[in-house]
Amino acid sequence: MTALVSIAIVAVLAVAFLVLRLRAPQPAGDGLAARRARLHASLAELSRARDEGVLDEASFADERQRLLAELAALDGTAAVPATPGPARTSWPVALAVLVLVPAAAVGLYVYVQGPFWQALDGMRGAPLAGAPVDPAAMVARLEARLAEQPDDVEGWKRLGRSYVVLGRPADARRAYDRAARLAPDDLTILEGYADAAEPGVAPPEGIAAMMAAVEAAARSAPDDPRAWVRLGFVRSVQGDRAGARDAYARAHRLDPQRPEVLAAYAGAEYALDPEQPSARAVELYRQLLQVAPDNGSALWVLGQAAQRDGRPDEARDYWRRLLEQLPPDSPLRAQVQRAIEQATGPTATPGP
Repeated sequence: MTALVSIAIVAVLAVAFLVLRLRAPQPAGDGLAARRARLHASLAELSRARDEGVLDEASFADERQRLLAELAALDGTAAVPATPGPARTSWPVALAVLVLVPAAAVGLYVYVQGPFWQALDGMRGAPLAGAPVDPAAMVARLEARLAEQPDDVEGWKRLGRSYVVLGRPADARRAYDRAARLAPDDLTILEGYADAAEPGVAPPEGIAAMMAAVEAAARSAPDDPRAWVRLGFVRSVQGDRAGARDAYARAHRLDPQRPEVLAAYAGAEYALDPEQPSARAVELYRQLLQVAPDNGSALWVLGQAAQRDGRPDEARDYWRRLLEQLPPDSPLRAQVQRAIEQATGPTATPGP
């Protein structure tokens, strides 16, 4: 698989992640009560994890803020004041990063992760300077906790994320499968599982059942664009690019005004042939740029198309706009700058 193919798949899944987060009206009754109870249980689990040394204070605050925000949205109240902590990136910048970086895993999260996950990521290469925690020890404590409390859905999700960062995808798939069996309606589990999915490896039983439920939901609600976006996400995870494109196209026909749906559709069309983007993919990205002028995916792909078609000045313009979005210390700046400098001839196709 070429780097561009990997980039395309990541872009599709990153956009799908954003669309999956779109909130539908919350149903009243037992389902609402169950979700509220699960969030309260997760808050209690976080406190226990901090007290037992599984989470450091910064990670505890980060996760607690997320859960409180979900509770506030669930109850229809104003969000709680933000707890000072690591800043999240805006979604256009994060998506641009995902478009430009070839990734072995898919469905990467589009926010800057907290100290716990940064410490885990540091284990892949050089040790993280000044890391306040021992990631391996933290994961071991989490494993021990889950051995005693095997029904902790949030714990299994956290363990799955940890395994992904540690480069243990098979273990991550098993962790997410355990979470899926415990909470078959929690679609955020699929977001995490996407990081651990590998071509040619069938999803475990719990994840497969969740995917089948997403498929059935789309068929039973043919006029619900959210259902088709979720189906597109599932098909992307399964490696079915044409199926993902068709599902996103259906969602776009049902909700043509939502930029996130258009972005998902454009990304899926682009993924079919990222080395030679189709005219349809380019047109969709043009439409997207009209409603989202800073969309990183659109800027990159339209620059690529302009360079391919012998318009290097136009390509440089798109890529310079993309470059302006990247943080000053981003390692991607050099890659984008190189593409700009190489956009000089009618046939060259620079890439990261």
